[in-house]
Amino acid sequence: MSYLHVDRKLCTGCRMCETACSIGKEGTINRARSRIRILRKEVLHIAPKVCIQCKRPLCVESCPVQALSQREGAVRIDETLCNGCGECVKVCDKLFLSPEGDRAIMCDQCGTCVPVCPEKALRIS
Repeated sequence: MSYLHVDRKLCTGCRMCETACSIGKEGTINRARSRIRILRKEVLHIAPKVCIQCKRPLCVESCPVQALSQREGAVRIDETLCNGCGECVKVCDKLFLSPEGDRAIMCDQCGTCVPVCPEKALRIS
C-alpha cells in the first residue's frame, strides 16, 4: 500500500492540494469537501492534516456503525454505512465531517493532490 506523505518544510500553505482533492472527490471547488486540510496557525507554522493510516486506528475502534474498517493496513470509510455521528472525528483530527455533517470524510491516499503541489511537498510512496 502506498501512502501520502507531506513534507512540512516544503509546504507553503497554498492549499492547491485541497482544491484538487475537492474537485477529484466531490466534483466541485470547495475546500470544505477536501480530504486533506492545510491549517495555518501562524505565518510560518503550517499544519497539514491528512490521514496517516495508523497501525491501530482509534477512528475504526470508535465507529459505532462499523463504517470505518482496516484491511491490509488501509483504513477506509464505507460512506453507505456512515451516519455522520462524528465519533471518529472526536478521536482523530485527520478525519473530517462533510459540510452537511452527514458523513465522515478522510484521505484515501489516491494522490490526486500530488501533481498540483507547486513546492513538491506531497508524495506517494
